[in-house]
Amino acid sequence: GAPAESQWFSLHHSQNIEASVLRTDSAKQKTVNGEKLWPLTPESLVEIKMLAPSAETNDGKITFAYYGNGSDAPIDKAGVYFTGVEISLDVDTDRDGVVEKNNPHKASWTWGPNGQGAILLVNCDKDSLFARSVDGGDNIMMSKEDLLDMSPMCLRVRGPEKLPTGYYLLLYVSASDAGNLGVFHYHNKIYSHVLGKQKLFYKARYTGTNELQFFVEGLRFPDEGFEGLLSLRVSLLESMGEMWSPSVWLLSSSPQTAPLIITPNTLQPIDVFVCSVKDNLFFLKAIKSLVAQADYNVKICFEDVNRGDRWMQDEIEFGYIHAPHKSFPVVLDSPRDRGLKDFPVRNLL
Repeated sequence: GAPAESQWFSLHHSQNIEASVLRTDSAKQKTVNGEKLWPLTPESLVEIKMLAPSAETNDGKITFAYYGNGSDAPIDKAGVYFTGVEISLDVDTDRDGVVEKNNPHKASWTWGPNGQGAILLVNCDKDSLFARSVDGGDNIMMSKEDLLDMSPMCLRVRGPEKLPTGYYLLLYVSASDAGNLGVFHYHNKIYSHVLGKQKLFYKARYTGTNELQFFVEGLRFPDEGFEGLLSLRVSLLESMGEMWSPSVWLLSSSPQTAPLIITPNTLQPIDVFVCSVKDNLFFLKAIKSLVAQADYNVKICFEDVNRGDRWMQDEIEFGYIHAPHKSFPVVLDSPRDRGLKDFPVRNLL
């Protein structure tokens, strides 16, 4: 701090820094030997801003000179070095399919055709024949089709080639959100699961000016206990032994999980599904004739798929989910539980 006998101070800074003296009585300013001095009080405050990302570590500097009452020369000096790092955690905020840079609305969410905020799809399909569960049920990127179900996210960084020793970029979610999303990171031609479920944080690589690619999937539909709004954050932290200091810088993005929309039965049909069982041959012929007259398609679900259950329609509801980058159909296992999970749903659709 300043020496106890200090009554005035002056400052000088490098060209990449903007400094403003606040909470001081400008009427009491004076000039000594061509140097502008401000009165020094416990309330004195200097606001410092880096004007551009640093090209190298500690390339910004501000120097303070302290003066006693009536002194023409400084009684002490102090300097502070700065490193400017520009960080932006970006999503498709304006819903046009492009991850724009640093949209001011990325941490908020509003509904409607003119709304703002990224949209996540619940990754509830199976894009690989070899998958043991729905795509969102594992931590593996099985195919390009699986990737296209996810929403892109970009961590953009501009700054020196290396951070000062002990500083880290940390991407993280809250414990309450972790079970509702999954985040994959593309690095060295590999998609790795880095966030979500039991993973609450990920220490991101810092390599100077760079863009790190992430892909986010939803794992839960909005319901009575979950509004669908999620929050992803990135912080620049300083390591303190086994602990991290409070955030030097904090950014957040808030995507919303797309709701399941059940197709209303008042819409024009696209396909008519009907089950084939041992004793309904004449019924099938009548249905085919009726549907053909209406100029629609008939899709017959044969016994090797329906397993003798002609009332499958009691079990299922057809719907879809939609985001700017993709839409796909969803079959809801309705409350009348007749064991839909044992049916080959892929063939049914």
